[in-house]
Amino acid sequence: MNFFRKKKKEPQPVIMTDNTIIRRHYRFTGIVQGVGFRVEVWKRAIDLGLRGWVKNNYDGSVECELQGSQEKMDHLVASMKKIPRIHIESISVHQIPLKQESGFEMMGY
Repeated sequence: MNFFRKKKKEPQPVIMTDNTIIRRHYRFTGIVQGVGFRVEVWKRAIDLGLRGWVKNNYDGSVECELQGSQEKMDHLVASMKKIPRIHIESISVHQIPLKQESGFEMMGY
């Protein structure tokens, strides 16, 4: 047993009230590539229990699909806007059909 090994910090759950599952496609523009945007979305999506994926586009934008409650998705987007190194100029979003997925994937990694 190693007493010097640091315990892994467990993510704090975010309590949400609405459990209706939806799926949305997002496209973010601005300073969203080269600043850790995909990694931050990936970490937050996993912590929130969302499913889907995130990827960079050749035009400098980032797109993702999120599946879960609207409340959790809104929380994720709001938290991304608070990261100082990221500057989101625009977000396009539309609801799409649900998909069978078991987790969240960072594509193009």
